[in-house]
Amino acid sequence: MSGVKITTDNASAVLSALLNLSKTEVLVGIPEQNANREDGEVLNNAEIAYLQSTGGDVVLGGQTVTLTPRPFLDIGIEDTSDITSGFLADAASSAMDGDDAAASRALEKAGITAQNGAKRVISDGDRLAPLSPATLADRRRNGIPGQKPLYAHGYLLRSVNYVVRKK
Repeated sequence: MSGVKITTDNASAVLSALLNLSKTEVLVGIPEQNANREDGEVLNNAEIAYLQSTGGDVVLGGQTVTLTPRPFLDIGIEDTSDITSGFLADAASSAMDGDDAAASRALEKAGITAQNGAKRVISDGDRLAPLSPATLADRRRNGIPGQKPLYAHGYLLRSVNYVVRKK
């Protein structure tokens, strides 16, 4: 006899929670249901976010415009990585305890934290490439205040979200 006495066997709960965790992912970005623009713009928020994040040439209003990369999602996720890593560790620990509900709550916290980090990058605006003189002039012409990149009306900011889903 080893002297070990089993009082409860929660191996199946632990295995179930670990299996659920391994099949789950946390995504931050612009889900399809948040992609439509409130202003009727042809491009939706997900397309605009991609173009803004990667930069490149795009035709807007019949004119080809070169967009400077403004990777707000990458920056926001990186800014919050220490905190989100802690939540992900909590999720793993909860799964090891067989507590699937606590693991799910920790994943939700990681998503909210990373989402808020990305939104903060847009709302602060100070770490993104500045707007071009042509864009600033266009904003003034259209009565749009401010000089923050990615923030003319707040449509893109409001569309940033997270999801916790099965892979």
